Amino acid sequence: MRITENEGKTTFYLEGRIDTNNAPQVEKEICDAIEGKTSDIVIDAEKLEYISSAGLRVLMKLRKSIDKQLPVINVSRDVYDIFETTGFIELFDVKKAYRKVDVSGMKLIGQGATGSVYRADDETVIKVFNKDVNFDMIINAENDKARKAFLSGVPTAIPYDIVRIGDCYGTVYEMLDAKDLVSVITEDKAHLEDYIKLFAKTVREMHSIKVDTGKFVPAKTASLRSLSMLASILDEEEMRKVREIYENIPDRDTFTHGDCHIGNVMLKDGELMFIDLVAAGAGHPIFDMVSMYSLFVERANDKAAIAQSPVLRNFTAEEINRIWNVFIRAYLDTDDETLIKKAEYQIRGISAVRRLYAVIFVPGLITPEALRAMKQQISDYYDNGLEPICF
Repeated sequence: MRITENEGKTTFYLEGRIDTNNAPQVEKEICDAIEGKTSDIVIDAEKLEYISSAGLRVLMKLRKSIDKQLPVINVSRDVYDIFETTGFIELFDVKKAYRKVDVSGMKLIGQGATGSVYRADDETVIKVFNKDVNFDMIINAENDKARKAFLSGVPTAIPYDIVRIGDCYGTVYEMLDAKDLVSVITEDKAHLEDYIKLFAKTVREMHSIKVDTGKFVPAKTASLRSLSMLASILDEEEMRKVREIYENIPDRDTFTHGDCHIGNVMLKDGELMFIDLVAAGAGHPIFDMVSMYSLFVERANDKAAIAQSPVLRNFTAEEINRIWNVFIRAYLDTDDETLIKKAEYQIRGISAVRRLYAVIFVPGLITPEALRAMKQQISDYYDNGLEPICF
């Protein structure tokens, strides 16, 4: 057994088989290594082929001696089954080993803010997350919500495996002949409006799907809970206005994507499937409408933002404007300019409120001048009277 110490962490590398024949020796080596030390302990089981009850008792003694949950990483599927069957996954922080994949020879079929999508074979694609993406907050959360969304009837691909690609993680999806919508439109701009109308229709249908709010936290609830985060940039009166703006949004138990725009859908057999569900929840559709509005209206005249966006850089300024106009009319299913303008006004107001969080989450992204403008926009929206959301 190999043992390393680095930056206050002691790692034990278990190997081969641990059973009644060698369990006492393994226990002695572990006890000798931790005697008189207070460092964190990690068990690396990448090369562990089998562990018997005798070996499990060694780990149990170690856990009792440190009196806290013990992380066991890189556990093979066979060894994980042993931990699961014996109930040890409830006592230890057990992490499975992930299959290693090389995407260098795979075709890149899409890119987004959190990663890139590659075609692995005729039936599967792999979304490779950027190196700085948090595993638990983003990758695990997205996989969990995608499964729940699928079971709720949301058109989405089921993630069925997490893999390692160098220093990054990836999720494997079954997507036979699927392609990201942005690429499809880019290659067939003659039918741009048809694709956007299909997207709008699919989004509207998605927003009619009822979900369990115990599984999908309502966007309104999450927004109100997180208001305290804005206390450092808003005064008491501004906080009150933001709260009442949120409270004016009707409650709904229908699905919301959380980042709903054409860069987060795949086209398969003429039907659209949503991806990137890490922010999925429940609530009024206006929480989703701000994503398209932010991309295709608020950034439409920002050349730098267009150049940096994996979605916008595929289109001209005229096409960006056309995409929004086609989308909002198709989503609302109307050509009534009065209704369209009112909906855009309300979406713009909620979008300004949502953008406040960018000041907190991405320091330096919003200039003081831009923040003042956002505050004024929010104040104007509130002072003009909070009418019921019109769609």
